[in-house]
Order: sequence, then C-alpha cells, then structure tokens
Amino acid sequence: MINSILSFLLGTFFSLFVSALLVRAWVFWTRVHPFNPYVMIVYKATDWLVQPVRKIIPTSNKIDWTSLVLAWVCSMLHVFLVFSLTPANVYIQTTLATLPLVGLFMTIKWALTLVLWLCILQAILSWVSPASPIMPLLRALLDPMLSPIRRLLPSTGAFDFSPLVLILITQVLQIVLQHLMFG
Repeated sequence: MINSILSFLLGTFFSLFVSALLVRAWVFWTRVHPFNPYVMIVYKATDWLVQPVRKIIPTSNKIDWTSLVLAWVCSMLHVFLVFSLTPANVYIQTTLATLPLVGLFMTIKWALTLVLWLCILQAILSWVSPASPIMPLLRALLDPMLSPIRRLLPSTGAFDFSPLVLILITQVLQIVLQHLMFG
C-alpha cells in the first residue's frame, strides 16, 4: 500500500513538473511574452533547475533545449524511482538498459496529454468565458497546431471543429505511443 501511495505521489509530482518544463519550452517556441502572468508562474516554478543547467545546455534560436533535456531527464528519474519501488527488483536491470528510451516515451506521453488538456480547456473557455485572461495564452500556444487543421477543414461558420480534430489526433498518437512502449 505504501508503495502504491509513493508511486502515485511521484507520478503526480513528476507529471506536473515535466509539464511545466514542456510548457516553458513551448512558450519559448511560440514566442509568448515572458511577462504574461501565467508564463511567469511556469518560469518561477522551473527557474531553480533550468537556469543552472542553461550554462551547460544553451538554447538555440527557436528551441529551448535546456527545458526539453530536463523534461527528458526528469522523466527518466520518474521511471527509475517508480520501478525501484516495485517489490520485485527484477525490473531495475531491464529499466536501466531501456531508461533513456522509456524516459523519451514518457516525455512524449506527457506532452501529448498537455496538448489534450489545454485544447479541452480552450474549447470549454471559448463557450463559457471567451474573454478569460488565459485565452490569449491558450491561443498563442495552440494556434500553431490548430491553424493547419483549420486550413484543411471546410468552413462551417460559427463552429470550429479544429480543437476536436486536434484532440482526436493526440488520442491516436497516445494509442500509438502506448503500443510502442508496451507492445
């Protein structure tokens, strides 16, 4: 029972922290203004780790490599800690050999989940409260993914089906990733 509780708490902490690192890299890629209050929260939550590592792993013009590499390393640490909590330590040797790949898959899984939840949040807020203060940030983050879908879909007037298509795409990608990880 204790191992299940610890595993749950580790999963919650790491998924939130890796999501914050991924949002940081996403914000950098989409060029959202860093003084946005929601972006500042993400920066304050991750600066303690990103700033020292940035001296070793610099960012490029478009990609925040520091945040992405740290998200991957945190995912590997999460996988290692969860497998070390299992009663049979048989998995540890298998995990150590495949840890970089499993960590990459976990990072991609959390990125897809992040896209899914932000897309659902934007869709709900567009119906309930389109003038919500977080809507400009959601639009800035999701428009690079929604715009190509909007160009492919026929115009339906007032209703935008592109978030639904993006949600379906992320779900399909999560199924494919699940089969790659465990199949």
